[in-house]
Amino acid sequence: MRRRLLAVAGLLVGVLLVALMAPLVGAYAEDRTQDLFVDRLTDATRFAVLAEDTLEGGSSGGLVTDLERYGQVYGGAVAVVNANRQVVATSQPDLDVTRPEVARVVDQALAGSGSPQPETFWPWREEVFVLGAPVGRDAQVLGAVVVVAPTDSVRTDVAVRFGWLALAGLSTLALTAVGVVAPFVRWILRPVHDLDVAARRLAGGDLSSRVPARTGPPELRELAGSFNQMADNVEISQQQQRDLIADASHQLGNPLTALRLRIENLGDSCDDVAGVDRALEETDRLNRIVESLLDLSQVGAHRPDLVEVEVATAVRKRCEMWRPVLAGLTVEAPESAVALATADLVDLVLDALLDNAAKFAGGSPVSVSVRVGERVVLAVRDHGPGLHAEDVEKVGRRFFRGRQHQNVAGTGLGLAIVRARVLDVGGAMTVARADGGGLRVEVALRRAAPGSSAAPPDAGPAAR
Repeated sequence: MRRRLLAVAGLLVGVLLVALMAPLVGAYAEDRTQDLFVDRLTDATRFAVLAEDTLEGGSSGGLVTDLERYGQVYGGAVAVVNANRQVVATSQPDLDVTRPEVARVVDQALAGSGSPQPETFWPWREEVFVLGAPVGRDAQVLGAVVVVAPTDSVRTDVAVRFGWLALAGLSTLALTAVGVVAPFVRWILRPVHDLDVAARRLAGGDLSSRVPARTGPPELRELAGSFNQMADNVEISQQQQRDLIADASHQLGNPLTALRLRIENLGDSCDDVAGVDRALEETDRLNRIVESLLDLSQVGAHRPDLVEVEVATAVRKRCEMWRPVLAGLTVEAPESAVALATADLVDLVLDALLDNAAKFAGGSPVSVSVRVGERVVLAVRDHGPGLHAEDVEKVGRRFFRGRQHQNVAGTGLGLAIVRARVLDVGGAMTVARADGGGLRVEVALRRAAPGSSAAPPDAGPAAR
């Protein structure tokens, strides 16, 4: 829309400039044409007076000299013909007075009438100007003077003036576009821009995004009101879902604890000890699911407080805690890698990824690396059996378990929580099968700008 408005406004300004400049160019061309006509008509009249004696039987030598000198100074050609249309004197011997445009002027002059003012000379009309004047005394026409004048000087002057006016017009158009049209278009589209920004923030997870509904034209105010109402409904719906999960998780906590105690008490009087143990394991698993759901419900509820996190240091420190569990754990990280995240995010990510590596790739080497580019990337790569190709793209979904890991203890919510938390701070998580077997999980976080201590005010969570 911005480009269309700029194009329309620029076109209108251009048409206005052309409408203003065209009369100026036309008036200047007409003035120069009239000046040339008057000058050459004056010259033709003067030669008509000089030619009277020659046509009455005098010598033409002096007249020829004047005509030749005139041709050398002003260009073109001049000829004097008698009443029989015979050339008596000329500045150019090769001048053909029988040419249609010349013969027509000669006929007019011998008829006793002068030449009318010619049409305006434009740069693209490459032609000569022919005019004539009758030679006579009293009422008798003795002959005619014909002037064939070049129009190069007039057409050049008009072209130069046209070029300067075109340059001035383009400069004016550019200045008007920058100084008037562009600000005017921005002013018109400001409500649309505000709506676009709010929609992007809402799509990115910022449910508090709203637009002013009291500015701009009525149509946009109505649209802004509808957008704000939609945002309110989305925020209420999301909050209701979080509240439902949180309340359900909280309410399930006490019954699960009571159920576990009853199962433990039954174990003392029950002969099926193995069955009791399996029931306790399922109770514990159900309890972990409830706790994970409670954690997951809190993601996105509030905008996270982003701080500068030294990822490299946090990775080395956390991996030291996991070395007793993962004997083949290696770490490759630079001295410093500062990212914008929550204070506990790196620990949460590593705990989930390394726990998965210990459960699903136990005994195989696990490598953790950190690299710094446009973003700070934390990668965990194991050398276990990996996942089926169709399962890789499903990693991170809630309650997803790989087809070969159905019997391994877990809730299927660990990586879902990691993905949600990473997206919540504007990062990204990718999962891929590693070359040579195993799985590679990368978490990309926004790199902290030099001198910044927190995320910019307009930074919102990434789109889920």
